[in-house]
Amino acid sequence: MFTIMVADDEASVREPVCRLLARMEGVDRVLEAGDGREAMQLLQGHPVQLVITDIRMPAVDGLELAGHIRSTYPETEVYVLTGHAEFDYARTAVQHGVADYLLKPLSKKKLEEIYSTSYGRYRQRREVRQVDAIRNRALLEKRIHDLLHDVPLPDFDRGLIPPYEKIVLVSFSTKDLQSLGEASVRYFIRGCAEEAFNRLGPAVVCVEDRLVTIVLFSPQADKSGWEREVKDTAVWMEEKLRVPVKTGYGGCTVDIKDLSLMYIRSMAALGFTELSRRGDAGAKLAPVVRALLGYVHREYAGAALLTDFAQNHQINPNYLSNLFHQETGMTYSQYLTQHRLNASKRLLRETQLKIYEVCERVGYKDPAYFSRLFKTVEGQSPNDYRASAGGA
Repeated sequence: MFTIMVADDEASVREPVCRLLARMEGVDRVLEAGDGREAMQLLQGHPVQLVITDIRMPAVDGLELAGHIRSTYPETEVYVLTGHAEFDYARTAVQHGVADYLLKPLSKKKLEEIYSTSYGRYRQRREVRQVDAIRNRALLEKRIHDLLHDVPLPDFDRGLIPPYEKIVLVSFSTKDLQSLGEASVRYFIRGCAEEAFNRLGPAVVCVEDRLVTIVLFSPQADKSGWEREVKDTAVWMEEKLRVPVKTGYGGCTVDIKDLSLMYIRSMAALGFTELSRRGDAGAKLAPVVRALLGYVHREYAGAALLTDFAQNHQINPNYLSNLFHQETGMTYSQYLTQHRLNASKRLLRETQLKIYEVCERVGYKDPAYFSRLFKTVEGQSPNDYRASAGGA
């Protein structure tokens, strides 16, 4: 969309220039202005890439118009038209950010040169922006995927996060997507899901072996719109993939740090509790992973640090963390959190322990943090859970 504006108070000059420019390949439209003031008004409602303006005009002249464009529309290029008598005056136009000054009468060849140069720079800027957008989008997807798996967001990448009023998460589970064919199938699913949810705000889609997770950065609270898109997307996936699709709501938050907990909640809603996400119960876990699971079950009420286990077993903690994720489909932190919350739910149902006592029994020191974590994952406070579960 390349738009040109010609501003000149002499119609005999302005109109022929407009006709020539309108016939050039790539020009979307040519706007006409009789003076600088009219040009300013047109600029407010129309993105313009190139302005050719007479230097002498009533009300607002070409230099004042050029200065306005430089400060308000910095990517718009300006060329000024001048006669021989105004040549020295025109040379000062470079101080107003004009690309060049042109002598009247303006030939067709010179017009073509101006247009070709300006259009080439415009295309170059657009291509650079497109490349940057693709790169930033890929990095945003990587950072959101990391957040789902409990990897903190680096401070220098916080600018990637779109503005939002709240963050909403939902996961869809289906047959192993790897078995559906080439990677293009997964890219197709991701692209269509993005297109659907982008109607509600910037959406990031993470596609894994058995899960498609959508993280929506919502600029406004539109619960009905969100629920409609979730339902429609599930139906669409079933029709396209020809396999049953389940939906797991992760809830909403205003803190991006909660994404990992919301992800746990969506997995729990889908029935992926602890190791069931593997989908291959008969598969054998590596001995060290089985030992680490046993360590969690014994020590979850304490620190239960993966680094302590790794040191005691003389294993590199990064290697162990990656192996655990590969074998179980969950990070160690996610598994530990889920196990602690399952233990806390059992205590809430079966005992009369106070909330702070339950908190301590499952390995948390701060009751406020425990309550917030519990509500984020379970969708209700510990007290409400106990009441709804008919606890002691």
